[in-house]
Amino acid sequence: PDRIKKDGELAFVSALWFWMTPQSPKPSCHDALVGNWKPTAKDLKCGRRAGFGVTINIVNGGVECNHKPMKSKTFHRVETYKLFCKNLGTTPGANLNCETQQQIAAFCG
Repeated sequence: PDRIKKDGELAFVSALWFWMTPQSPKPSCHDALVGNWKPTAKDLKCGRRAGFGVTINIVNGGVECNHKPMKSKTFHRVETYKLFCKNLGTTPGANLNCETQQQIAAFCG
């Protein structure tokens, strides 16, 4: 962590690696966002659908997901994502938050 904190290039490639690499049982954030990841029956039962919300779940699901109402930091994360999409001339897509999703490692009997 100290090297990453001090080395901007290493921090960037570390973030890119995290974004692009699946870490079982989690898909990569990239695949979840662009629709390459297809939710299983268990994922659907746990409220997980492809979209930005699943990326929140992948990164910080145990803290931010499955909370109603949505936590303020999650709300602001979604609003910032929507702003970036608008500024880039694209649409944010569906399933933007994770307030009804169980975290990915959770058992949804």
